[in-house]
Amino acid sequence: MPDKLIVRAFWADAESLFETARSGAQTGSTDCDLAVLIGPQGQIHMREAAGWDLEGLRAEYGAETAYRVMRERGRVRLEGKSGSQTCLLETESASQTARQLLGSHPAYTVLAERPWPAPRQITGQTCTKFA
Repeated sequence: MPDKLIVRAFWADAESLFETARSGAQTGSTDCDLAVLIGPQGQIHMREAAGWDLEGLRAEYGAETAYRVMRERGRVRLEGKSGSQTCLLETESASQTARQLLGSHPAYTVLAERPWPAPRQITGQTCTKFA
């Protein structure tokens, strides 16, 4: 298989895995740390990845390509390695993105710092006069 096709398949698989993990994070799926390993004959093996790095996973399972997908509190991270090709895709949680976008900008503005006036009695009815 030509190198160009191998690289294209590597990236296509990485993008597909990343989008699947991202949509899971958006729907509230549980956090995970998984390895997706692809062997020399195209066989796919999935396993828990906690405590492993990509090279260790590749060596242990004889995989040509290894992806590690981590989803935690809405944040998604995918690492991939195939031969000399590597990739890293990640996104922040929605709350983290909102914090970055809003930063120090308040969501409101205080126009006046005085309490609302107390209601006054007028001929037996309650009404409020605003100064």
